[in-house]
Amino acid sequence: MFDSTDLLQKAPRRRFERILFDRCRAGEPFALMLVNLDGFKNVSARFGANVTDLLLFEAGSRLREKLKAGDLVTRSGHHQFAVFVQGVDEMETANRIAKDLIERLQSPVTVTGTRFRLDASIGISLGPKQSGEWKLLLQDTDRAAHEAKTEGRGRISISFAIPGHDD
Repeated sequence: MFDSTDLLQKAPRRRFERILFDRCRAGEPFALMLVNLDGFKNVSARFGANVTDLLLFEAGSRLREKLKAGDLVTRSGHHQFAVFVQGVDEMETANRIAKDLIERLQSPVTVTGTRFRLDASIGISLGPKQSGEWKLLLQDTDRAAHEAKTEGRGRISISFAIPGHDD
């Protein structure tokens, strides 16, 4: 499901945090990914809000297309998406999914007569087994996303939540 609302707003952020909490409490495996659109700030500055909005919608749609029903894609920042993938219990699987997402985003797209190729870097964490760890999971995933972005375009960084540590 694609949620065009932005996690920078209070209600969508609470909804996303609730889903994350519920999934942690259920103890079912999942991967949390934060997808940063690399170099997107320059696109915004050069082409303006209308083009940026269309590209963000396209990016969200492309991310959603690679996932199955019940997974979640939503914006979590100006040029970042949070991706929640159910049933992932191995980092190898999460890494493969992340690579597929990057490849899908890199397919050229034409908006208002200009051709764009989106690049992304992705931070990944696997869901913990205890409900109290959802904040740690989110922090670890954010740290991994920052590391991936720092390493350069098209990178994937993996982080592991440490069981038994709450904020």
